[in-house]
Amino acid sequence: MKIRLSTLRNKAAFTLMEIVIAITVFSFIMISVLGCWKCIISGTMVAEDAAAAADRSRTAMATVVEALTCAEISSMNIQYYGFMTDTSAKFASLSLAARLPADFPGSGLFGDNVMRRVSFTVERDRDGKDNLIMNQSPLLAVLDDRNTPYPITLARDVNVFMLEFWSVQDYEWATEWNLTNQLPSLIRVTLGSGHSAANPDVPYTLICRTVAIPSVAH
Repeated sequence: MKIRLSTLRNKAAFTLMEIVIAITVFSFIMISVLGCWKCIISGTMVAEDAAAAADRSRTAMATVVEALTCAEISSMNIQYYGFMTDTSAKFASLSLAARLPADFPGSGLFGDNVMRRVSFTVERDRDGKDNLIMNQSPLLAVLDDRNTPYPITLARDVNVFMLEFWSVQDYEWATEWNLTNQLPSLIRVTLGSGHSAANPDVPYTLICRTVAIPSVAH
């Protein structure tokens, strides 16, 4: 009986080779699981970045559109009311005078100064990313080192900011507007932001809006 029990014990025990094989198989399984988990985490981060970029782009575009629809021109004070654009570089820039509502971003800092100059430019930050910055100041304020425009970052990692203007004479879109004393009837704004590491020039989000500007003049 004792010999039989000893024989059974020897047969039931694992050999060193079997243990090594089991550990190896388990290691491969864990590596596969961790690899899948890493892919899931990376995919989630990419999706979150894309969603954040899309949300910022929509908010930024809404701000640009609101500023344009509130734009005004005064032929008697064109030095303050000039409508200025620059589309010669990679990113366009825009500066205008507007009568802004109380819920416009940053309005709480200006009190009763509803007439303000608003500018939109793309500027590079310390991390090397291009951001859409809005600067605004009271229309008649004298700007110096102490009194500077108030900046707000509207969109980060911008790779497209383009302006097009409807030409009444040619009945087509133009890429330049040189009439600082006149507002275009229509302006098309294109904003793209966010990108993947593989495609830095392809934005996560690309928004295009056509804005009809009321012809408000004094």
